Amino acid sequence: MASSRRRTSESNERRDIISQLPGDLKDKILECLPTRDAARIALLSTEWRDVWLRHGRLVFDNAFFFKCAQKYGGYKRMVNILDRVIIHRAAPVKKFTLSNSQSDLMLNQCDLDRWCLFLSRNGVEELSIALVVSGQKYDVPIWVLSCPTIRHLNLEGFLIGCPRNAPCIFPGVTLLRFKNVEFKRSANGIVSCIIPNLEKLALSGSCGGINTFEISSPKLESFSAIDVVYVFESRWLKFHLKAIKTLCLSGLLLSRKPVAAAVPTFPTALNLQVMKLYELSFGCGKQLTVAMQLIKKCPNLCELGIMAEKSSWRDDKEAASRLRVLEDPDGCFNIQDLTKLNTIKFECHSGSTLEMLFLKTLLSKSPQLEKVFIQKGSTMECDISRELLCFPHASPKAQLVFKEVWLPHTLIGHPELYEFSLSTRW
Repeated sequence: MASSRRRTSESNERRDIISQLPGDLKDKILECLPTRDAARIALLSTEWRDVWLRHGRLVFDNAFFFKCAQKYGGYKRMVNILDRVIIHRAAPVKKFTLSNSQSDLMLNQCDLDRWCLFLSRNGVEELSIALVVSGQKYDVPIWVLSCPTIRHLNLEGFLIGCPRNAPCIFPGVTLLRFKNVEFKRSANGIVSCIIPNLEKLALSGSCGGINTFEISSPKLESFSAIDVVYVFESRWLKFHLKAIKTLCLSGLLLSRKPVAAAVPTFPTALNLQVMKLYELSFGCGKQLTVAMQLIKKCPNLCELGIMAEKSSWRDDKEAASRLRVLEDPDGCFNIQDLTKLNTIKFECHSGSTLEMLFLKTLLSKSPQLEKVFIQKGSTMECDISRELLCFPHASPKAQLVFKEVWLPHTLIGHPELYEFSLSTRW
């Protein structure tokens, strides 16, 4: 009997060994789980309940809203759940994610305002809210605009305007991403906003009214504009090009008239060290010309990343004919030496004449080049490795590394996540 009790006691100890872990380790475990599962674990014991109430990371994503709609089927019930989880915190919520793009449950502005008010008063540092609802735009809560503790901010599906007489907005934000955000127009023309501590800014999707806004950020180091649907004025680039160190652009943006026409007049980007160009079409003469003009503006460029867009052989041939790069020594490929360039990352697709000419130009104009990473496309018929290895390089230290597998963004990173990935799950 005693032996049986001893075995039962040992079994209970082994079964409860997780509950005896330190509090910070339990918090890490909850961080790896969806918010719904983390809340259910809190029901197991008072020890886990205490950890849960102090847990500072909450994620309400599409899966959460789908299960709420499936199980409870009512908006009020869902709001009650969020109220209990958010407002009954025993410690600050440092990281908060709210993403609803696939559910029929449409949030009310007043509920969103209430949650943001609570978060802003309780030290939230990383905030991501993506509300993609057809025909519905939400106003950015005033508490978010003025919250001093927010450092990382991701907004999608919002209307944003600069409050009157506001000296600045997002006072503590260092990393900011706008996607499908509509900027409110002003009757007085351009709206100027100061974001004093902003270091990284990303724009993507449908950014309506963007040209009526002007963001002043004295500390800005990284600027990204990927697939901005509406007309994107060149002054956004021209204004920030003087100071930034990292620039990420889509090839489509380079072919649009306002930017393409203005690039030759841009100031020299003395501080720019890293440039990423996504979906660059070598079959589009305008994109390629503007890309080379932009590179000419960056004498201190250290790293260049290019992801080539898929184009047909006919497109490449027509582009080469228009640019006359094969016959014209003063064409767009005639650039100055890139004396600081040491790393090239190139995701090519077809190994076309223009892609090869582009790479050879960089190899011949980069005396300090050390690493060249080339990811070849799955549809590439020719072997570019031998041709590039035999081509004379300006740098004796240059090493060419070829990757055979076609996995988009593996070399230069996903355009929306480059420099904008947080520990929260966006």
